[in-house]
Amino acid sequence: MQLFFFVKRFSLRHSLILILPLLLLLSACTSETEESMEAPLQQAGAAVPAEEEKETAPETPPPDEEAVINSTADSKPVEAVPGSTSQGIDPGRLEIPAIGVDAPVEDVGLDEAGAMEVPEEGELIGWFSRGPKPGAQGNSVLAGHVDDREGPAVFYDLKDLEIGDEIKVHDESGETNVFQVTNMEVYPYDDAPIQTVFGPSASRNLNLITCTGEFDRDAGTHRERLVVFTELVS
Repeated sequence: MQLFFFVKRFSLRHSLILILPLLLLLSACTSETEESMEAPLQQAGAAVPAEEEKETAPETPPPDEEAVINSTADSKPVEAVPGSTSQGIDPGRLEIPAIGVDAPVEDVGLDEAGAMEVPEEGELIGWFSRGPKPGAQGNSVLAGHVDDREGPAVFYDLKDLEIGDEIKVHDESGETNVFQVTNMEVYPYDDAPIQTVFGPSASRNLNLITCTGEFDRDAGTHRERLVVFTELVS
């Protein structure tokens, strides 16, 4: 099972900036088995390998270089949050008390095809380690499945969160960063604000992504994706 992210590299003052389009994550989150598509899992789909890149490429072009440069230049340092680590922490475990989630987090990167790797097991969460660490300035991103062959997976109840709910990220040493839900948005699988989710930010954000919506058998994917936006509070 995979949630696919493809990257586009832009030249910026002789360095490479990785832009991570959410669009291809949104278009490639589907269930592996016929059984997992049936009720009660019609509200969310697990991820499986997408079709070849040429078939899953987004219809909407990614941000151009000028937009990336401008958004990067506009990003300003923020004041330190009391009790937080300015450089963020290496996430080892994610806890969401409101929905009973307490699950291990593993680092994921990119595979040879340029797609974001994610844990194969439905109860594991993947942190895109090429982005900011949770607690650092910018948008840190975690992705998890909502179901697998066994039934509901780690992010199945993510849709039940409310504004103000706490998200706790723990590292192996026991240090904890606490985030608070600030917004929740559902996007069509083929249309999402890439910069909002993955682009530069003056805040210390943690964004959680999973699948939701009705399963579209013709498209081979669920029609919507859920993004939970959170911000560091301690």
